[in-house]
Amino acid sequence: MLNALCFDIDDLAYGLHMKCGSALPSEYLVEKETYGLLEFLDTLQVKATMFVPGYVADLFPALVKAMAAGEHEIGGHGHWHMDAGSLQRDEFRKEIVISKKIIEDITSKEVVVYKDPCWGITPLTLWAYDELIDAGYRMDNTAHPSLLKALGRSSEEMLPFQYKDALTVVPVTSVTLFGKTTPFNGGLFCAYIPATIQIRYYKNLNARGVPFNYYCHPFEVSPRDTNRHFWERGSMRASFYGLYFGIYRHYISALAAHFRLGSLKDAYTDFIQP
Repeated sequence: MLNALCFDIDDLAYGLHMKCGSALPSEYLVEKETYGLLEFLDTLQVKATMFVPGYVADLFPALVKAMAAGEHEIGGHGHWHMDAGSLQRDEFRKEIVISKKIIEDITSKEVVVYKDPCWGITPLTLWAYDELIDAGYRMDNTAHPSLLKALGRSSEEMLPFQYKDALTVVPVTSVTLFGKTTPFNGGLFCAYIPATIQIRYYKNLNARGVPFNYYCHPFEVSPRDTNRHFWERGSMRASFYGLYFGIYRHYISALAAHFRLGSLKDAYTDFIQP
């Protein structure tokens, strides 16, 4: 079974500024870190989905071209890395349209998959799905358990479904413990979970015929320069990130040794109704 490997191509220092009001970065590290990520994926012979914010594509078009040349799927991730919950509907529409156009102009390929920054499509922002449809997106990977419930689905849902027969919603891979369902798909959710436990759970999912989707950021795989000095960011959020920088190189290598990994679209194609 093919499972989805995804990356949010975010710059940590920029993201901390947006979230915490810390200083704007004097240098963006996402370019160096993502080139390191691409080299790492080449050694594993794995293709993935890259969710690219518009501002990153605008700053580093050659990086986006390198992703496309490496046959990785490129998806939308907003423009300024602001989640739907922080935006008005009109602002969200502008974000997803402009970022889509920037990436398509660089790659000459249509952008059809999307993931909202910080999981910002929630029960309070369901209008975001209608805007994604109008903008030409056809697949989303934002749906957390709470959003699934608002859509009338089980919070434990892990197979894709159609929203208004126009958008394929791929739910975030999750786990249910003590009656509570929570994401279990990489990033901070799995940062402190041993690889053996992750692998055991995903094998059980595959045995049930369910693929998983897994994600992290370039700085969690190939941290460079000042992103290692997380304590200088003046943020608890940065500290949680910094403590496990680089661990996902180990996790992804372990997953690649046990599972077939590929892009989001390829992993879920067989589950999508024509």
